[in-house]
Amino acid sequence: SDIKAKNEFYPHHHHDLRRCKRSYETRKGKDDIPVGENSLKTAGGEQGAVFLTENATVVVAQTSGTAKLPCVVRKLSNGVVSWIRKKDIPPTILTVGLGTHIADERFLVEHARHLQNWGLLIKHVRPDDAGVYECQVSTHPSSSIFIELKVTEAAAEIAGAPDVHVRAGSPLRLACTVRRATEPPAYVFWYHGRRMINHEPGVTVTGPQPASSGVTAGVVTSDRSGTAAPATSVLLLKEADSQHSGNYTCYPSNATPAHVNVHVLNATEEESPAAILPANGSGRKSPLLSSILLALFINLILHLDR
Repeated sequence: SDIKAKNEFYPHHHHDLRRCKRSYETRKGKDDIPVGENSLKTAGGEQGAVFLTENATVVVAQTSGTAKLPCVVRKLSNGVVSWIRKKDIPPTILTVGLGTHIADERFLVEHARHLQNWGLLIKHVRPDDAGVYECQVSTHPSSSIFIELKVTEAAAEIAGAPDVHVRAGSPLRLACTVRRATEPPAYVFWYHGRRMINHEPGVTVTGPQPASSGVTAGVVTSDRSGTAAPATSVLLLKEADSQHSGNYTCYPSNATPAHVNVHVLNATEEESPAAILPANGSGRKSPLLSSILLALFINLILHLDR
């Protein structure tokens, strides 16, 4: 299985790794990093790489978001850290040392020297980025850990969709929740038809209001979902009238939008009790509907007893 620690080096990449290693060592010398400070000895006294990042870590990122694949080593001597994408045939070397080894500029090394972090940063994540990645240190023998990236599609949901009915003169409250996101949206725009209404008179928009999820930088273990707690944006109209009928769209910055059709019913219109939404938008059955159902039930019982 790919998801296990093992010592393996890819002979067909040896030349590229050696060339990039020389470049990295030259760069490291220019940075005046004393080799002695970065030397590593294991408990047995032999030099090697010690990963502080747990093997088989799972990272969840959302489409168009940013993925951070961790790889923290205790210290390095002459070894070079490389990231390899395992699903390709042959596996593709993505980064060597601090340099990106492929033309795709979305892949970068996130290096914090004092933390010995050699994480792989993937910007503008795409669904086909999902898979297993190897963080390899080119000691002799080489050492590796494997990180799995899962990609999710964040989506917005509006309570009560696809249709919400409200009486004229009552408040209209629409709640839009962003689900399966790994980070809260930077903003949520509300549209009535094609017109953005966040700042129109009589309209109040609150949120997005994310809750704490306990997920750090998208890194999760097997017992977590990997997504942030849902963030909610609320649209409120204090007094709905016929001009407020129509299609409403909730458009978060980082998720697919959601739509709902709002029907504002005048007092003179024949109302369908099952379609009337309470003023708080909770979606519960109206008292009028309950009364009608109770009367029909009692009438049926009396008819059967005759």
